[in-house]
Amino acid sequence: MSRKTHVSHKDIDVEGRFATWIKMAIDLISPKDLMFVGGRGTSKTSDIIAERSMDIIYDMPGSYQVFVADTYVNALKNVVPTLLEGWERKGWREGTHYVTDARPPAHFELPYKPVQNYKHTISVFNGCFFNLVSMDQPTGSAGNSYQHIFGDEVRYTDPDKLKKLTPALRGEYTRFGHSVYYRGRTFTTDMPNVAEGDYDWILEEEKNMDREQIETALQAALVMNEIKKELYNAIKDNNRQKVQALKRNLIRWTERWVRCRRDSTFFFIVSSYVNVDVLTDGFFTDSLKALGIEEFKASILSLKAELKKGEKFYVNLQDHHFYHDGVISEYYNKFAIGEKIEESSLALRYIDHNAPLDAGMDFGNMCSMVLGQELGRDYYVFKNMYTLAPESSKELAIEFLDFFKHHKTKILNLYYDRSGNQYQKLKKDWATEIQDHIEKMNGEATGWKVNLMNRNQATIFHSEEFNYAKKLMGEYYDQIPRLKICRYQCRELKSSLELAKTKVKKNTRTGSNEILKDKSSEDLPLKKLPMFSTNFSDAFKYLMWRKKWVKITNDRKRGTMTAPSVVGD
Repeated sequence: MSRKTHVSHKDIDVEGRFATWIKMAIDLISPKDLMFVGGRGTSKTSDIIAERSMDIIYDMPGSYQVFVADTYVNALKNVVPTLLEGWERKGWREGTHYVTDARPPAHFELPYKPVQNYKHTISVFNGCFFNLVSMDQPTGSAGNSYQHIFGDEVRYTDPDKLKKLTPALRGEYTRFGHSVYYRGRTFTTDMPNVAEGDYDWILEEEKNMDREQIETALQAALVMNEIKKELYNAIKDNNRQKVQALKRNLIRWTERWVRCRRDSTFFFIVSSYVNVDVLTDGFFTDSLKALGIEEFKASILSLKAELKKGEKFYVNLQDHHFYHDGVISEYYNKFAIGEKIEESSLALRYIDHNAPLDAGMDFGNMCSMVLGQELGRDYYVFKNMYTLAPESSKELAIEFLDFFKHHKTKILNLYYDRSGNQYQKLKKDWATEIQDHIEKMNGEATGWKVNLMNRNQATIFHSEEFNYAKKLMGEYYDQIPRLKICRYQCRELKSSLELAKTKVKKNTRTGSNEILKDKSSEDLPLKKLPMFSTNFSDAFKYLMWRKKWVKITNDRKRGTMTAPSVVGD
């Protein structure tokens, strides 16, 4: 259709950019709704969302848009800074094209309606206004109205929480209804892993894609691209008559392109290999070594992973054990976008600052701490912490002291791995070490008192833990509090519990098969331990293994239940 087009990179009207083929396809199709599942390194936020958001900003000046994240902490520390980095790469500058957490300068256009609060917001030069919304408190923005919604890493986003925000996609049709993006959605994520507790609702969006419509939009865009190339050459040749004809033709095809994109959904899954030219072969080799084959398949190859229920060690662990409203989002209002965030127990909703804290600990090259309190009928596990070697108990104590520095009753009841008692006579055991660091840091008393609760603790066998956890999580007994775990502050614990598998081994003493917890995940590379090993599940075990509760579950008069018999090797 056109002759070969030569463009000089020295031309002041030319900007050279690299893009993967999927990024170019997304730009050409420009659907109303984008549902994109991509492996690590596919530049989902810094490239795809960044440029798509810029297109939407130009198409709907003055509109209200919203960016959702699972928590404010994740949004402020990770998601939004990456988005702004992408804008900077594409030529936008803070103060000139956008401002954060502040009233915009006088030369900025205003949004279509007045702004009530500039905290956790982004204002753009043409009047577009972005509000940042945390999914642990979605109702706070449900009364507002937005013209487009963005979300990154939506495998962490609860669909029920997101539904509460959906009615907010409304308003000002006469002003913005011309745009294909009006009331649209842009969601990206790695491949969800339901075995880790991820939400996989984005995969259901595939059924909303009209393949023929998407192909038509792509074909129309390719025709437009050819016309633009012809137009470039005509301008270069100073052929005014051809320039005018091509401009008219471009208008006609642009109208067709816009029409065929109305109410369109583009759903696509790609692996990290889509960006192999930038990542290089070494990235994939190193990732396989670091992640292991199962995580590599999900995070890099974008293949679905699933843990069968029969393999789960914590068979009665259900979604109702995890609560979503454990973070007081108002606490984070004092922190601006890009500012260092001071995490604190003051942001915890379910905590009694006037009561002692409980902690479960597992020691080793990864030190894991799980913290909670019994509050009425429920036991709330509201925070987990960890260190990886070479960091150890001192660094963990520092994190604990910083997070709970506003706690009023400074008493910690510590339940821990029996290995923590080793060398206790020499005062060099793990338990005494963490106790000393919490009670006295750098030679100065902190005001905390640590009670070591597991002196002379007997071994907790895997079969005992299996049966006890089954009854605890099954809520068989009214005398034992119901388990509640914070989904956001205990993400690593949640993953550890959900991924823990069983294995069967013949007991050499009795000759019968017994259920064990598969501990092979503790041999993973160090940085993978927090999310994918059983370490945190062991810290949880020590926290919840209370003599009075165990006695209740072992009382046969109460109807005790045991691990099922297992046939086979």
